[in-house]
Amino acid sequence: MTERRPLVEQVCGELRQGGAVAVVGPTGFGKSAVLDAVCTQWQAAGDPVVRLSSAPADADVAYAPLVDLFTACPAEVSGELSDHQRRAIDWVLRRVTGPEPDTTTLRVTVLSCLQTWGRRARPLLAVDEVHWWGPASLDVFGFAARRIRGSVSLLAALRPDGPSPHDVLGGGAVEIGIPTLGPEESAAVARSLGIPLRTAGRIHTAAGGNPRLVSDIAAGLARAGTPATALDTRPLAPFARKAMRAWLADLAEPVRRVLLLAALAADPSVATVRRAGGPPADAALAAAEAAGLVRLVDGAVAFPAPVVREGVVAEAGDEAVRRAHHVLAGASAGPADRAWHEASAWAAAEIPPALVEEPAGAAAGDRQRGERGRAAELGLLAGERAGGARPDLLVAAARDAEAAGRFDLAWTALERLGRTRAGPAARARARIAVIDAAGRGAALLEGVAAQALVDAGAGDEPALVSAAHLRLAWSAHLNRGFCAEALAQARRAVDWAERAGDPAARAAAMTLTARIEQGRGAVEHTATLRLALAPGAAGAAPRVTADPRRAAACFALLDDRTAEAGRLFDELRPVVAGTGGPADLLWLLDGSVQVHAARGEGRAAREEAGRLLDLARTLGASPGPPWYAAATAELAGGELEQALAYAELGLAASEEEADLLVAAHCLHLSGLTRLLLRDTVGALADLLRVRDLVRDLAIADPAVIRYDADLAEALVAAGDPAAGARLVAGARRRAEELGRRGVLASLDRAEALCRTADGQFERAEELLLRALDTFDHLGYPLERGRVLLAHAAVERRRRRPARARELRAAAEAVFRAAGAPLWGAARSERAGAPSWLAGLTDAEKRIAELVADGYGNRDIAAARYVSVKTVEAVLTRIYRKLGVRSRVQLVALARKDERHPDR
Repeated sequence: MTERRPLVEQVCGELRQGGAVAVVGPTGFGKSAVLDAVCTQWQAAGDPVVRLSSAPADADVAYAPLVDLFTACPAEVSGELSDHQRRAIDWVLRRVTGPEPDTTTLRVTVLSCLQTWGRRARPLLAVDEVHWWGPASLDVFGFAARRIRGSVSLLAALRPDGPSPHDVLGGGAVEIGIPTLGPEESAAVARSLGIPLRTAGRIHTAAGGNPRLVSDIAAGLARAGTPATALDTRPLAPFARKAMRAWLADLAEPVRRVLLLAALAADPSVATVRRAGGPPADAALAAAEAAGLVRLVDGAVAFPAPVVREGVVAEAGDEAVRRAHHVLAGASAGPADRAWHEASAWAAAEIPPALVEEPAGAAAGDRQRGERGRAAELGLLAGERAGGARPDLLVAAARDAEAAGRFDLAWTALERLGRTRAGPAARARARIAVIDAAGRGAALLEGVAAQALVDAGAGDEPALVSAAHLRLAWSAHLNRGFCAEALAQARRAVDWAERAGDPAARAAAMTLTARIEQGRGAVEHTATLRLALAPGAAGAAPRVTADPRRAAACFALLDDRTAEAGRLFDELRPVVAGTGGPADLLWLLDGSVQVHAARGEGRAAREEAGRLLDLARTLGASPGPPWYAAATAELAGGELEQALAYAELGLAASEEEADLLVAAHCLHLSGLTRLLLRDTVGALADLLRVRDLVRDLAIADPAVIRYDADLAEALVAAGDPAAGARLVAGARRRAEELGRRGVLASLDRAEALCRTADGQFERAEELLLRALDTFDHLGYPLERGRVLLAHAAVERRRRRPARARELRAAAEAVFRAAGAPLWGAARSERAGAPSWLAGLTDAEKRIAELVADGYGNRDIAAARYVSVKTVEAVLTRIYRKLGVRSRVQLVALARKDERHPDR
């Protein structure tokens, strides 16, 4: 229940204040788990708890829920009741026989029992599975609930399609809806069981965030054996079977039949389901929606948890599925949908030859319309129905799946192709499609790339050989840091593309060659890139991946030309929307986040990052780069703690997928954020790991991962300014050779801190003014703010507090204008904590420092993302620990330490 702790705290707080809370959510949303956690907290506080629950078998048993209440009722409580009421209790508990007590007697007995008990203690009455209560039980309990508010706390777990909170708890009850799990919460559940983060993303999407489904699927996968890699393509529905059977058992047979039609429909519109299901369809869909299994949105039947759709089909059985496909074929409005259902209704051994061509033709039509995911599904169906006679259908399905970003479908096509007599060229094409569909996770498929090269060579197709060399070059460059090998592979890709007469492939290979040369710090990369980007070099109608503007945008970012990069991304948006695939959109959103963050446009960066995360989860794409982008956006316009959480998720995902470059980027952001949060030890550890990874990857250009200045600052904060100065000097030489202006300005800031530590204040100020001018020119407001903070630190060391406060105020104005978090609140400019802060926790130190700088409690609360009451409580602890009694005395203590820093 860790992921539900805030919800549990909210429920407990409402119970203490109001006395009656209804926790409402569909099946599988964890209502019972929330009740369990609340009851545990209540008991830990020393108060009694009574749980009332029922099962389907109790629905026809009169007053079954009251058995739990009267069984738990203490003898001293029942002893105060009248003889007539005790006889009613004995009848409910079947201690006596005889006629059933009248309803009024039972109502008053329950009320008197709870009122008497409430005078002795404050019991919590928690009721669950209320939808199985009979009308008589609801009537008696509701009568008492409406009259005992204040003496007994009432908690009920309710379904939207069950009794209302008013019927169960009376008027005025607080209703709290249980939300779905967020992506991070689902990831936490899956990671606790050893599930890779990419698979965790698949689970979250398949389960729609339904807590029961997320937990069941993750636990089932863990029991079945954690996948060796993050590229797990196992279907998830079998791991949700237990929950699905329980939910479907509650539904009437007509509802299950209509649900099956909706689950199988190629066009899952309400109109199609009505035509197929007949008159009962509307009532059945309403019942399914009330149960939380489907949503009716804009005339379509949507399954909030896609795995429910798969589970409905799995539980129906083969014969019921075939009958449903026959019905849907007759109800389909279009020929493509009809072809799909007709082909699906036949077993492979019985398929007429015409029903192979129909789905194949429908796949071609979907491909032309840009519906590549649907085309891949139709191609797989046609290929399966054709047996091993049509490997071309499976190759086309693999390429459609790659264009749709569906690694699972591409892998399925490759596996089925292996059972045919496909030639080596066909196998090479399918393998390359699988590699491209995997995206950043292709690091785990290096063996597939190597085999693609073997197949391409055997197929005697130069274009395929070039494509295989290109994939091997990417893997060697990005994932293993073998730059010499990567460069050799990229140049071979250029040569084979020229033999094939394929200008788009040549341009793509030359662009990668330029990137590898640039990363190695080789000056010739500009000439190579110029050739790759020359007009017409990529052909008349290149794919988005080979569009010269794509490479130009990446190089513009490295060269601090953010305005040009933004313009190029804007130009590519309509191209991606028109002819690009999901992988192109992922790249575009990622680049857009980087541009907005660099410009200090935090809100826009966070919006793009949210779209990127949603798309990556929907596609099942590698989560490492999207988490890194989210961390970048959060650092630019959100909360520092959230930026750190995203960076840690990105690091974990990238390490799982052997993506060392993204891992290094995530570690850099993690180290930077820890530095801003004054966690010097953690920042230093992360940034030193970045240094090692950069060396392993043979990255010589300091603009690729701009960690040098941050590591130098961490070294200064750790008390080793000499090491920081040596690091700055080495990085400066490389940056000057390549003309990296932004890197040089960051190094100026870091060197200024090193100089300040040695008392060289004039030189430090010169460096800071130069850095400020550079960042102004480049349009990097957040970096400009960091320079102002560093300048404030210099002025404070020079005993110029007024000037320091002026610079700090200027920095905060920059951060506010950029919509960024109040980086100044992190106090990253100080090298080590002053002596007057000894004995305080890190959180207390940050708040004490803000008080010393003249911040009010409201400003501190906004800076630290806490309430004013929390600030007041922390200040009380700070005063006690420091031996002061007021804000004035605390400020005086800080000023005394500034005047005598060595005492």
